[in-house]
Amino acid sequence: MIFGDKKNSKRTAQLKSVLEDAIDEALKRQARELARQQEGQNAYLSEGIEKNQKAIRSLADTVEDFLDTLQEADEAGRQSRQIQESAAKREQRLLELVGLYQQQMELFEQWTLGQEHEMGDAGKEAWQQQLSMLKGKIAAESRLCAIEMTGFAGEMVDYRLHEVLQADEPETREQEGTIAKVHSQGMIYQGTVVRKARVTAYRKA
Repeated sequence: MIFGDKKNSKRTAQLKSVLEDAIDEALKRQARELARQQEGQNAYLSEGIEKNQKAIRSLADTVEDFLDTLQEADEAGRQSRQIQESAAKREQRLLELVGLYQQQMELFEQWTLGQEHEMGDAGKEAWQQQLSMLKGKIAAESRLCAIEMTGFAGEMVDYRLHEVLQADEPETREQEGTIAKVHSQGMIYQGTVVRKARVTAYRKA
């Protein structure tokens, strides 16, 4: 009986040892699997962090490039505004110069008309030809600059373009509402009235 108990105890000890080894091996495998999974998670997290850092650096570069572009566009816009302002001032001075030149031509024409009695027929015809050529050249050059002269004898009165200084009695029905005499021509620049023509119009009293 005692011998049987010893055998049972030995067998129990062996089983216990086998179980302990199996459990220990299972725990080790589980520990290795957990370590492998942790390592994979760490690698995944590291990769994700690196990607995010790259994305942040790329976004920062993009923002910096955008700010540089915005600054360059702002500088270009400022320079463009300065050029436009300078061009507008030159344009205004040009219009004033053309206006003065036109007024001088009108005064010169009036002066030559007043001198007709002192000129011979040949001299009067020569002056008229020169005036006609000069006025034609001024008109052609003005059109190239988008400048249009207004106020011509015989055309219909348009109060947007003409300032009527006085009225003459029309001799015919067709003359009613037309320009009888031009005191000074007007000017239109790019569709905008710069100066109205000053005229005498045919109008019934």
